[in-house]
Amino acid sequence: MNSTVTFYVTRHGETLLNHLHKAQGWVDSPLTEKGIQTATQLGEQLKDVQFSAAFSSDASRALQTGETILTAQGQTNLHVLTDKRLREWCLGRWEAENNQTFISSMMNELQIQNDFSELNYRLPEVHEIIYKSDITGMVEPFPMIADRLESFLKDTGDHFIHLNNPNVLIVTHAFAIKTLLYLFSKETLRKKPKIKNVDIFCIQWDGKNFSILT
Repeated sequence: MNSTVTFYVTRHGETLLNHLHKAQGWVDSPLTEKGIQTATQLGEQLKDVQFSAAFSSDASRALQTGETILTAQGQTNLHVLTDKRLREWCLGRWEAENNQTFISSMMNELQIQNDFSELNYRLPEVHEIIYKSDITGMVEPFPMIADRLESFLKDTGDHFIHLNNPNVLIVTHAFAIKTLLYLFSKETLRKKPKIKNVDIFCIQWDGKNFSILT
């Protein structure tokens, strides 16, 4: 019998910088009360899912979200393991910038008129603007981000695929999730222009290919 690994991939709960409408990449901030509440609600929604493992990026907001989900979900014996490959994009000079300023600048650079979903569809071009304007030396090339995210899923998927259709919880970030959708289901980015806090996507690995479950 062929086994498939199902990744439950979610964005962290609302943070202080989210609440203040600030762009947040490698800059970190704690969850707000709302962020904790919605992560708890997600955990309750997932109470019938048995996870074989749980992972988050090494940002405290992602780790805290994962721990909150598992506590509410009931698998308190499962520890959230952190992996740097699940990190958000580094936004360089745009870190902690006002969200509207950041979005407007990207749309102006790419000559996009009032179509936020077009930004997602042209994700590598958005990243190129960030990369070229970087003054920190910390922004990774887009292919490096795509490679680290995909390698994490492949390595983790291959590790657990011998089990009977295992489920794996992953807590990561908005641009990281957009990158995965761009890689595996580009059209989904048209339908889902904004990745909200604790939005969840199921990605399946059959040992050869990834697919987005809708």
